[in-house]
Amino acid sequence: MTASGDKVLIEAVFAGEKEAFGELYDRYAPLVRAVCYDKTGSLADAQDLAQDVFLRAYERLGRLREPDRFGRWLIGIARLRCKEWRRQKLRSREKFAGQTNTDSYICEPSHDGQIEKLLKVITKLPEKERLAVHAFYLRSGSAEDARRVMGLSRSGFYRVLERARGRLKQLINQKQEQVL
Repeated sequence: MTASGDKVLIEAVFAGEKEAFGELYDRYAPLVRAVCYDKTGSLADAQDLAQDVFLRAYERLGRLREPDRFGRWLIGIARLRCKEWRRQKLRSREKFAGQTNTDSYICEPSHDGQIEKLLKVITKLPEKERLAVHAFYLRSGSAEDARRVMGLSRSGFYRVLERARGRLKQLINQKQEQVL
């Protein structure tokens, strides 16, 4: 899962091999969903937005100037799409102010309670640290790939990841103390 591997897959997509984009999807979908979840707080919305992000990426792949930076480019699209989603949500709230909120009646898929708690704690991290955690742990733990996605040097990435781990540990300990 290196940037050169992404470049080869992108070249294959340009050559007409659409299944190559499926491989890019498989590589980056967990990371894109995590970025979208950070912004929405809803698994269903995050999944919908992630699909939209990949559709936009596919349609605009010809605009990608540096194929070895596909991951960073894709995360940029995800962030932009989430901003648009928030604006749309605010507009619809203003438009339908005073009406019953039906969102509270929609059931989300049930997941292990520990995972939900961890995801909520991760959302409390600063954005750069959240992205480091997601990029490292959701992309099979490859620091080299994660640092490329984030556009950081190796030492810079490890500093951000270490700060994120420390902050996560503090937040989890605070949560546990509150329970006791």
